[in-house]
Amino acid sequence: MERVPRQKYTKEFWEQAVHLVQDQELTIPETARRLAMSDKTLAN
Repeated sequence: MERVPRQKYTKEFWEQAVHLVQDQELTIPETARRLAMSDKTLAN
């Protein structure tokens, strides 16, 4: 698996990610791929 450099994400970014998972019913891995981030980071 390719390592993604450590990044800081804004509050708005996290709100968008949560919206994708909850409201659009995307899986965490699919949302993470769309946002170019680790699924483990998103799950946390």
